[in-house]
Amino acid sequence: MKNSFVQDVQTYFREYCTYTTVHGFQYFGEKRTIFEKLWWFIVFTISLGACGTSIYWIYQDWEQSPVIVNFANRGTPIYKIPFPAVTICPESKSVQKKFNYTDIINRKENLMNITAEENIHFEYMSLICSAYPEINENYTTFSDKFYDFINEVKPAFSIYGCTYKGKPLSCEKIFKPVLTEEGVCYTFNMLDRSEIFRNNVVHFRNYHKFDRYSTNWTIEHGYTVGTGLLPYPRRALLAGAKHGFSFNLITLSKDLDYLCKDSYQGYRVSVHPPTSLPTPSLEYFRVPLDQSVVAKVQPIMINTSDSVRAYSKQRRRCYFQSERHLQYFKIYSSVNCDMECLANYTLDVCDCVNFYMPRDNTSNICGTAMVDCMRDAEQDMYLKNLKRKLEKYKNLKRPKSQTHCDCLPLCTDLSYDVETSQTDWEWNKWFVAREMDLMKNTHMSSLTIYFKSDSFITSVRNELYGPMDFLANFGGLLGLFTGFSFLSLMEIFYFLTIRLFCNTRLYGRWSGQHS
Repeated sequence: MKNSFVQDVQTYFREYCTYTTVHGFQYFGEKRTIFEKLWWFIVFTISLGACGTSIYWIYQDWEQSPVIVNFANRGTPIYKIPFPAVTICPESKSVQKKFNYTDIINRKENLMNITAEENIHFEYMSLICSAYPEINENYTTFSDKFYDFINEVKPAFSIYGCTYKGKPLSCEKIFKPVLTEEGVCYTFNMLDRSEIFRNNVVHFRNYHKFDRYSTNWTIEHGYTVGTGLLPYPRRALLAGAKHGFSFNLITLSKDLDYLCKDSYQGYRVSVHPPTSLPTPSLEYFRVPLDQSVVAKVQPIMINTSDSVRAYSKQRRRCYFQSERHLQYFKIYSSVNCDMECLANYTLDVCDCVNFYMPRDNTSNICGTAMVDCMRDAEQDMYLKNLKRKLEKYKNLKRPKSQTHCDCLPLCTDLSYDVETSQTDWEWNKWFVAREMDLMKNTHMSSLTIYFKSDSFITSVRNELYGPMDFLANFGGLLGLFTGFSFLSLMEIFYFLTIRLFCNTRLYGRWSGQHS
């Protein structure tokens, strides 16, 4: 009985080998020598192994990098994106008549008398200016009087001649004060604080308040149809300097302080999306005194196809706007996320936050005694995040820590690349030529910002392999190495099910008619 079953199996297998479309199988069913069958078995095994290895490599590529970034098929006109927000930070931090940082330092170093009021004001300014730990007092935290003081002593933001798209604008109305790590700065074309921050964030007076709202624009969907030519945030319609944004800045010589910011004078300018906070200590260019600066802006935008949305955020390496909730921000961006992460980590380590960080009513403002703690916390957080990324790259297991910020970029993200050029501005000679009274002990600077071209090429995240692409690669490799196809799979199913049943009906035995 056993020998009969084995013979039936052999007969049925030879029949399958005779009719199958899989390459090489027909040689196994022939009554040939063992050497020939062994040779074909080795060849088929090698071919099947090479096919399996190739399929594994393709699967690994798809598993590790399922998303590929390439260029869009056509350019995007600049009127579909907002003109960048422009944040200007004066290097002069105080009116010298109200507070002279250099004078206080010299008096402290010479052991001269300093009043209690001058001392606390010096401690306040040390958070913004270059700190001198050897003469600073040990103030662990500051009260909200810190903001009142820096607002009181800040120099007047003397700006005039603002033009946008060739039309004059009121400089006082379009520039609003904001707090950054560089102290009091002034921003144009940024979203109102009610759109960026959550209600739990503490604000100082009218800082970061623009009273204009982006009802017709989002970073993911752009401007809505029928928005018109004057939406908010503002957009440029054409490239070139005469269609850009320009203004002039006035700086009084008597307000220059050469010990406050390492003797640099002039202005820092940060160009950023309207949805993100400015970071003038990280990304900026300078507008020196008595110089005319021209900044050409090239947008850098990346979109994500709808097919990528199905992947997890860890695999696509980006967030859609609705996927990530922040404690202090309504709008997610990698910059806002980094800022919040730094604020939370600084609060955990130092029990306070730096004055420019988002905070609620329960968070204290760090004093000068915590400068080293804040600096070490920032470095420690970034190093731990970098280490976490490297460990993840090496596929090492690690526990989550409080530094696990995971501030991935937006799936639809926008940034601006800036090229600058500058020249001496002999504005005083212009006054002489016009026979006008010359402004003495004054410096003037000029800045013009405009888009470099009328359109730009966006990048798009797409699937590396869609379902049909992966199936085509999988089937193509099987066909290349073995000749296997969908019909070959149906043949196996047929010989294991339908043919067995039909042989039993026709011949009374599952193995069919024996030759």
